[in-house]
Formats: sequence, structure tokens, C-alpha cells
Amino acid sequence: MAKFKDSIEEGEQGEKRFKKIIESFGLLVREASFKENVHQHIDFFVEGKTDKLRDFKFSVDVKARKRTSRGSNEYDEEYTWVEFKNVQGRKGWLYGEADKIAFEVEKGFLMVDREDLVKWCEEKVDFKKSVRTAASAIYKVYTRKGRDDLITRIKTKDIRDLNSCRLLV
Repeated sequence: MAKFKDSIEEGEQGEKRFKKIIESFGLLVREASFKENVHQHIDFFVEGKTDKLRDFKFSVDVKARKRTSRGSNEYDEEYTWVEFKNVQGRKGWLYGEADKIAFEVEKGFLMVDREDLVKWCEEKVDFKKSVRTAASAIYKVYTRKGRDDLITRIKTKDIRDLNSCRLLV
């Protein structure tokens, strides 16, 4: 149970780091309600103006850096997890209502349009190939023992290569 608690704490710390970066741009950040977070997979609402004075507003789901394994002290910069279904078998964060997903990396956050990531994952992940180990889950679907989730691992580089991806530092 301690490792699960550590994962929650790391997620909360990642969200704090994201909020700090966004606020450094002079943008307004509102934390999502508990209901918005749990049911819509939204952590924050961001709003502001561009240089051309256009108003904008978007919602974002933040993903903290992931370790190579729960017992490891090293972060996995090469791969990241994508969730199609959550542990209860309901829609995962990929199919949530956030406009953007922000993945924490060593030097900041990669922020991408969620719909672009959905399209990419649905084209590249082999849903017919279900594997039994996390290590085998690269571009294949995996369900953890005792859970109803459906997840995969993809290269972080693939996120960087999406047209909508922006590095926030």
C-alpha cells in the first residue's frame, strides 16, 4: 500500500510543478473539482490571452513522471503509459474530457491535444495483441492482475512528434 501512496504523492507533486510553470507564463489556473478530476479526468482549467490578444481557455490532465518500475528510483524518459480503461474498467484518461494532456519529463512538461493522442494511439497500438507483462506492453494492450484496466506503453518521442505537442519549461 505504501507504493500506491507514493504514486499518489508523486502525482500531486507533478501537478504542483505543472501549475507553477503555467502560472509563470502569467496565465490563470483553476484546479478542477473532485468530480471533474475523477469523472472527467481534468486536473486544471487554464485561461489567458495570446500575444495577439485572443482569449483562450482549455482543460488539462497532468501525468507526473513515471518510474521504470514501482520499486525503481529511476524515471523512464523513453516510455510512458497510456490508459484506455481505468482500474474499474471505465473510460481511462485518454478518453476523458480534458482538452490537453501534459506529460512530465525531466525538463518540464510535454503538452499535447488529447484528441491528437487518441487518434495516434488508435492507429498505432495493437488492440488485438494483449500481453501478460508490463515490459511487453509496448504498443500492445495490457491488463494488470486483479484490475480491469487496459493500458499500453508508448515512446515519449512519439508524443514529442505530434504536431500539437509543446514543451513547457
